[in-house]
Amino acid sequence: MSGENNEYPAGLGELVEKINSLEQRLGRVEEQLNAAVVNLAPVRQDRYQPQQAETPVDEELVMDKGLIESNIFEYGLAWFGSLVLLFGIAFLSNFARNYLNGPLASLVGYGAVAGIFLLAWYLRDSFSHLSFMLNLSAHLLVYYITLRLFFFIDHPVIPAKGVVLFMLLSLICVQFYLAIRQRSELLAVIALLLSLATALFADITFVSLPVIILTSLFSLFLFFRFGWWKLMLVSLVFAYISQSIWLVNNPIIGNPFGIFTTHPFNLLSLFAIGTIYSAVPMIRQEGKFPDGIYPATIIINGFMFSAVLMLVVASFYTGTYLVIFAVIFAMCLFYSIFLKYRTGRIFDPAFFAIYSFMALSVTVYGYSKLPDALWLLALQSLLVVSWALWFRSKIILVMNTFLFTGILAFYMAYYPPVDKVNFAFVITAFISARIINWKKERLTLKTEMLRNTYLILLFFTMLYALYHAVSRQYVTLSWTGAAVFYFIMSLILKNIKYRWMAIATVLFTGFYLFFVDLSHLETGYRVLAFLFLALISLGASLYFTKKVRKKLHPETE
Repeated sequence: MSGENNEYPAGLGELVEKINSLEQRLGRVEEQLNAAVVNLAPVRQDRYQPQQAETPVDEELVMDKGLIESNIFEYGLAWFGSLVLLFGIAFLSNFARNYLNGPLASLVGYGAVAGIFLLAWYLRDSFSHLSFMLNLSAHLLVYYITLRLFFFIDHPVIPAKGVVLFMLLSLICVQFYLAIRQRSELLAVIALLLSLATALFADITFVSLPVIILTSLFSLFLFFRFGWWKLMLVSLVFAYISQSIWLVNNPIIGNPFGIFTTHPFNLLSLFAIGTIYSAVPMIRQEGKFPDGIYPATIIINGFMFSAVLMLVVASFYTGTYLVIFAVIFAMCLFYSIFLKYRTGRIFDPAFFAIYSFMALSVTVYGYSKLPDALWLLALQSLLVVSWALWFRSKIILVMNTFLFTGILAFYMAYYPPVDKVNFAFVITAFISARIINWKKERLTLKTEMLRNTYLILLFFTMLYALYHAVSRQYVTLSWTGAAVFYFIMSLILKNIKYRWMAIATVLFTGFYLFFVDLSHLETGYRVLAFLFLALISLGASLYFTKKVRKKLHPETE
């Protein structure tokens, strides 16, 4: 260093030496800091990033198996044990009747039920699920023991049927109260099923049917209040099943299977049940139940109401069903209008509109009978298309297309041709196709399938109607006239589909002329048919050839 400093002046060399010394010190400080950072890095990582202990696969399997076993022991065995206990106490009650008189045997049963209630109360905190299952079993047992005070025994303990029914209904009211208080949908379902069973056990018209109606109404209230949609669907299905059992003479209590004696209240109760469950679309969802409950309830209610209604009509009202279906038509039609403006959903009003028009079809059939009713049914299709246009509903339009096609196929397969029916189908198919094309934006139709369906039906019904409307020697002329009509429509509407229908009609006419008319037509009619068909074909060919050339070569004009 001293050698190097000799190259500089005295003052400058001393300054350089101090700078070099300072650089060496700074280098040593940096080395120490880097070493400290390296040593502290694992500590900081451990401090701020918690260690992720790897759980062995075997330990995870053990945990899953433990959870499954816990569920089996806590829930599965609780269900199984409660079921066994339920049958055990029921058998105990029946066993006591063999050795004790009726009241003492019932007291033994009630005492056993009281013990179950006390046990459930004692276990309510430590074993909540087991306590809940014991409570359910106790509710079923107390109903069973009370039922056996009069029903299904040779010597009733309480000979007054009305008293026992009052006791049963009181128990059910208590069960509903407890279900609401405990927010237990399952307990409410059990109370509902017991209520419908009591209605059938009563076997009294003005007790059984009102109980079914009130049970349905209360299930709707619980659905509105708590959103208990499972309870509501169960009540919907079993209310109609109970009504059906009642209509076949209530065989579950020992009556012979058959049709019950006619009574106006049968029909009124059926309408009441149908009306109750039709009110579901008016209940706001508000996050209480899935949106799919609306269409599910409407469809199930519609099908089950129709099935039971057919049973009622076939049994009691074969001569007067026209009024019944006219009332259904009016009610469903006005209700569909109400739902259209009351709710923002599409399916609900559409379904009731479709159902109303199906009821109208039955009414028309009852008024005119077949085949005369078919022309009215064909024209009714126009009303349905107009309704679909007003409701902006593709569902109504699709269903109407299926029904219209089905009625047409049924008519052609099973009934002789009638001119007014034939042309009613022609007019309906033509106007429907025009309406669909005119308002397809309003109906939000993205394809031409429905319109093409009506045009195909128009093509064949036109040939069919003309074939049966004119004499055999004029069939070719009438079909040629239909081709002219299609050509004119293609010009007026500037629509190529009518042009293809015209060409197809000409081909059908030519085929019929060569293979059918030549064998039986007189010479004069034959000449007239050939000339007329030739003129139409050549004229159409010249016109459209000129039109196509004009589009391709406009400069020649």
